[in-house]
Amino acid sequence: MGQGASAYDQSELAEFQDLTYFTKREVLHVHKRFSALSPDKMKNVGRNPVLSKEELLHLPELAANPFKERLLDVFSDNGDGNMNFEQFLDMMSQLSSKAPLETKIDFAFKIYDFNGDGQICEKDLEQVLLFLIQPAVTGTTLTSEERAQVINNVIEEMDMDDDGSISYLDFKHGMSKLNGFEESFKITL
Repeated sequence: MGQGASAYDQSELAEFQDLTYFTKREVLHVHKRFSALSPDKMKNVGRNPVLSKEELLHLPELAANPFKERLLDVFSDNGDGNMNFEQFLDMMSQLSSKAPLETKIDFAFKIYDFNGDGQICEKDLEQVLLFLIQPAVTGTTLTSEERAQVINNVIEEMDMDDDGSISYLDFKHGMSKLNGFEESFKITL
């Protein structure tokens, strides 16, 4: 990538590098991938258009992720899944292999806290199960009793203060001990 082809000057790239877990070269690669999702919009709107959730879902690395739409919602400023490049870069940085465990735990908690109340409750876990199982895709279903049992088991295992829900600290403690957690929250572009 020649310097003349860059959408950003060196000071902007340095700022992106300071704010993410990426090098300048990786920032340019992420921008190239972002631009490829809607080349016409990039030509007509400029270097930082807002791409729709539908456009962003064409990123192949998101295709197999059961939480793909939820990821986009959590990382978009408006919660609608639409993103400009800076929001996309932030998401990709936090999903990169370079992001520390605590960063991954922070955004995983936001993804699982569907109602945004700062706790993962039974209803949130019900949503998580539906995202993971995806009955329409996998054909797998759980009875309401089976779902309730899974939810109760998760809460019992992770709820350290016995208040019936999973706080951020409960979640952080549980995820830091879980083998493979970091790998499940990683995208390589």
